[in-house]
Amino acid sequence: MNNPKVFISYSWSSPEHEQRVLDIATELVENGVDVILDKWNLKEGEDADAFMEQMVANNEIQKVLIICDKKYSEKSDKRTGGAGTEAQIISRKIYEQTDEGKFVVAAFEINEETGKPYLPVYYGSRKYIDFTESNKYATKFEELIRWIFNKPLYVKPQLGRVPDYILSDGKKTLATTATFKRAKALMSEGRSNAPGAVREYLSRFSSNLARFQLPSYKNGDNYYHQVIESINEFAPYRDEWLEILHSVCNNSILVDLMNDYIRFFEDIHKYILHRNGISYLYQQEEENMKFIEYELMLCFVALLLKKECFNEVSNILNGTFYNKYSTSDYDATYTYREFNHFLYSLYYHNEQSSTRYHSLQAKIFKDRMESCAHLEMSDICQADFVCWLFHIGHPINDDMNLSRWFPYNILYACYMRRPFEIFARAESLRYLESIKVIFDYNTKEDILQLYNFIMENRDSLVPRWEFESPNIKQLMNIDRLGIRK
Repeated sequence: MNNPKVFISYSWSSPEHEQRVLDIATELVENGVDVILDKWNLKEGEDADAFMEQMVANNEIQKVLIICDKKYSEKSDKRTGGAGTEAQIISRKIYEQTDEGKFVVAAFEINEETGKPYLPVYYGSRKYIDFTESNKYATKFEELIRWIFNKPLYVKPQLGRVPDYILSDGKKTLATTATFKRAKALMSEGRSNAPGAVREYLSRFSSNLARFQLPSYKNGDNYYHQVIESINEFAPYRDEWLEILHSVCNNSILVDLMNDYIRFFEDIHKYILHRNGISYLYQQEEENMKFIEYELMLCFVALLLKKECFNEVSNILNGTFYNKYSTSDYDATYTYREFNHFLYSLYYHNEQSSTRYHSLQAKIFKDRMESCAHLEMSDICQADFVCWLFHIGHPINDDMNLSRWFPYNILYACYMRRPFEIFARAESLRYLESIKVIFDYNTKEDILQLYNFIMENRDSLVPRWEFESPNIKQLMNIDRLGIRK
């Protein structure tokens, strides 16, 4: 960066004022400013008027600093005084003929009648640097330096992109921005009312999720593309929801909010159970809502596992959810398994596509994780695996209940050559003790029995995609569980 040249104009008001000017000029030089000052640059015999006019008009002088006190203001306005002092005052004519941005006034004296600093009349209402309070000298000197180097303290940010909800009419929005920001702010400040703000956010989120409901698939010619468009529009709200959950975990208020999260999932699950009193018989109805609630549930478990909130994961897997639309005791409650869905529209589209995937549903999930700030696909695979293990280890003893948890996403764990993180860490006996609560087990032997049961029934239990199948032994780290203290 070049050293800017600055000319200082001032009045020879008193020896004390001249010394103040000299001190400021010296400090500017020490901060890399090439100061032009009469005491340094005006030689004996040179014309003071010509020197001043030349300095102000010189293109090499980037800035002109006017150090203004009462005497400078009076002489500037009345044009009084001897030739020696007159030369130190910039006239209106010179000022108006020069770029105004080249000048700034540093005010050093207050007019007792007006209560405002003395300024030249021609300077008008332009912004000045107020040095009248000596205790603020350091701050004001920094402001002066920044003006000289054109480095203001406050810089307007670059123009961003127009929000999607403005660009596209008809694009859905949950209108949760205000409640999201409030909850985030209160949590960052550690405020006692932060849990209440999170509850308000979850309530707004679940209520407005109805806006994402699609018309019946029987009324649309391209239902698959409507589903894909809908879940893509939902992605920013998933990330917003995860941001809140991430802060909740970091602020150790998840225990206080677990019942609220359970009710949140109950509230969003109603969108696939009930709509205007109509019971849907078609398998493909509400498939975007099924994907959304499945994604949120899996992300919920994934982030809790990542944050080592194992008791809360256990509450989700062992607990039940309430169905307020139930008409009998048979379906008055349900388990986490009801959030796991096979999406027929995705399956049929994949079957008819020239580019077929082992699981289009898992492929879409993987692609969506690339834009997720707090989770990766490996976290999702681990959560899916844990939910599946719990399901295998805790079958529902009800012939009428066909719900289950199928781990669609562990297709992407088939190529893994290492255990999932919680099982890798469970080489430590202490860590193993902490994760047993997830499965409602008491001993290491319970986990080994679960693994042996899966292996004995692998043909019917272990998922397979053509020639691809996960290595359960490796993913569970069976041979190394609890081998270290």
